[in-house]
Amino acid sequence: MMKGILFILTTTLLMAFISIDGEKPQADFYNTKWMLTKLHTKEGVQEVAVKKPFIKFDEEKKSAGGNGSCNSFGGSVTIKGDSLSIERLFSTKMYCEAVQKTEDSFFSLLQKANRFEIKEKSLLLLNGEDVLLEFEAE
Repeated sequence: MMKGILFILTTTLLMAFISIDGEKPQADFYNTKWMLTKLHTKEGVQEVAVKKPFIKFDEEKKSAGGNGSCNSFGGSVTIKGDSLSIERLFSTKMYCEAVQKTEDSFFSLLQKANRFEIKEKSLLLLNGEDVLLEFEAE
């Protein structure tokens, strides 16, 4: 009887370690610098390769901030479950011809996001089921 219980406990522990070890770690929403990799606009999906915009979320201050490629930005964030709202977005106002279109699209799409998903080291900001922005954890 005791050997049977010991066998069950040992098997259960081994299975738990195997499943944990096989999983890839998931990035932390709040303690991660999220680098923009793709914008989903009406014109299609745009890869962001140079001078990548980024965003960081602050749980305590209920805010978000970062850089859009040229300008620093910030705003307030409300999060409930996987729902998200970025409001009162503000930024510095420099004009940078080489990246201005990307930055304008980035800021516009941030304000349309109402949901997020984290998959391993990727963050998706969505509007309903439509992906707006894709980020990679730095």
